[in-house]
Amino acid sequence: MAEISGKASVRSAEAVTTNGDYRGERDDSLKAHFRFLWLTILASCALIEYGFDQGIIGSFQAMVGFLKVFGYEDPRVPSGWNIAPVTIMIVTTSMGVLYFSRLLMGYGNGLVMAFTMVYISELAPTKLRGLSYGLTSGWITIGTAVGQLIANSTEAIDSKLCYQIPLYVLYAMPVISIASLPFLPESPRWLLLKGKEEQALKSLTWVRNGAYDALALQSEFEEMRLNALHDLEQQSKWLVLDLFRGTNLRRTLLSVSVGLINPGTGAMFVLAFGTYFFKVIGIADPFKWSVVFHWLGVAGLFCSWYAIGRFGRRTLLLAGIIACGLSMLFLGVLFSLPASAQNKSAMSAGVIFLFSWFIFWFNLGLAPTTYLTAGELPAQNLRAYTAGLSTGTGFVFAWLTTFTTPYFINPAELNWGGKYGYIWFGSTILIAVVIYFVLPEVKGRSLEEIEEMFDARLPAKDFPKYVSRNVEVARQQAEKDLFGAEKAGVIHVEAASRV
Repeated sequence: MAEISGKASVRSAEAVTTNGDYRGERDDSLKAHFRFLWLTILASCALIEYGFDQGIIGSFQAMVGFLKVFGYEDPRVPSGWNIAPVTIMIVTTSMGVLYFSRLLMGYGNGLVMAFTMVYISELAPTKLRGLSYGLTSGWITIGTAVGQLIANSTEAIDSKLCYQIPLYVLYAMPVISIASLPFLPESPRWLLLKGKEEQALKSLTWVRNGAYDALALQSEFEEMRLNALHDLEQQSKWLVLDLFRGTNLRRTLLSVSVGLINPGTGAMFVLAFGTYFFKVIGIADPFKWSVVFHWLGVAGLFCSWYAIGRFGRRTLLLAGIIACGLSMLFLGVLFSLPASAQNKSAMSAGVIFLFSWFIFWFNLGLAPTTYLTAGELPAQNLRAYTAGLSTGTGFVFAWLTTFTTPYFINPAELNWGGKYGYIWFGSTILIAVVIYFVLPEVKGRSLEEIEEMFDARLPAKDFPKYVSRNVEVARQQAEKDLFGAEKAGVIHVEAASRV
C-alpha cells in the first residue's frame, strides 16, 4: 500500500484511538476543503459557455437584426418580423450552416456537461457534494444571466452585429478551460478502476489536503478501492449493456428520469423563448425583463447552496417541480380569461411575475439538484455512461421543446400564447408522482454507500435508515494498512467500546 503523504500522515495511532471517533477525524468545513472547492470552480467554469450560449441564443429570436437575416416580415408580431424554422431551413442554404453549428455546439456542451458533473461527484467529500454541484450549476445560471445582459446591450443594433458580438464572446471560455486542464488531478475512483492504486491514493490525499486524519483518509480510500474491485468483478465484456442488467437497470432508469425533469417542467420554454414570448405578447422592454428574471435565477441558485445540504434531494426536487408546475398552470389560466376580462398591463405584469417565479424556483430546486442526483445514483464503473445517457436524453427532449415551441406560441402558427403552459403543468404532475414514489433520498451518503444500497435492492423508503456494512469493512482494512493487524484489533476494541 502506498505511503500516505502530507498533513494526514502525521497523526499517530494513539492520537487516532483517543479522539473518541473510531473512524478518524474529518473536518468538513469549507476552509479545510479549500483545495477541492477551488478545483470545483476551475473544472466547472467551462459550463459558463453552456449557460451563456443558452442565454444569447434565446434572445436572438427577438432581435430584429437576426430576424432580418433568418426571418420574414410579419405585421402580426409587434416587432414586425417573425421566424418559421422549417420554411427557412428548406429555402435558405445558410440556415443549414446555422443548424450544423448548433449541432456542433450542442455536442460539445453535452460532453462538457456530462464529464464535468461526473468529475466533480467523484472528487467531492460526501458532505460537500451537494454544495459542489450548486457551485457547478452556478456557472450555467450565471452564464445565462450574463448572456442575457450582453444580448440586451446589442439588441438595438439593426444589423448582423447584434448577434455576432455575443457569439464572439463565446471564444473566451474554451481558452480558459483548455489552459486549466493541466492543473486538474485525475479522479481517484477512475484511477482505481484502472488498477492504479498508488496514483489513486496520492490523488485523494492531494485533494483532501489534510482535511482528514490518516485513519479517515485511508478508510475513505479503502471504501473506494473495495467498491471498485466489486464493480470490476461484476462487469461484463460489454460494459454499456450492463446499464440495463440487474440492479443497474433501476439506477439507469432513475438517472434518466431525473435528467428529464428540467425539460419536462418547460424550462426550455422559459429559458430559450422567454424574451421572444415577451415580444410576441407585446411586453415593453422584453430584453430588460429577461435580464431581471435571469438574475433572480442567480439568487435562487445561491439559496440552493444552503438548501441542498439542509433539506435533501427529494424535498428540493419536489418543491421545485411543484413551484414550476404551478407557474405554468397560472400562465395558462391567465391566457384563458375571456377577452373582455383581459387587461394588457395586468397580463404583462402577471407573465413577468410567473416567469420570474419559475426561474427562481427552477434554480433553487431543480438546476443543481437534478444533475447531482443523476450523478450520485449510478455504479462507479458505469457512472460516466449513465450520466451521459441521462444528460443526452435530457438534451434530446430539450431540443424537442426548443424545436416545437415556436409552433405553439407563434402568432403565425397555433398562436396558443400562454395556454402553452397547460402542457407543462400536466407533465409536472407526472414527474412529481414518479419522484415521490420511486426516488430514494441519498443525502449524507458516500457514492459507495449508495451503490451498496442499490445492490441490496432496498425500497426507496428504506434508504435513509440503512446501516452500511462496507464502511465498517473499509475501516478495519484501513487500520490494518496503517497500524498492522495486531494493533488494529486493539484499536477496534477500544474504539467500539466508546460507541
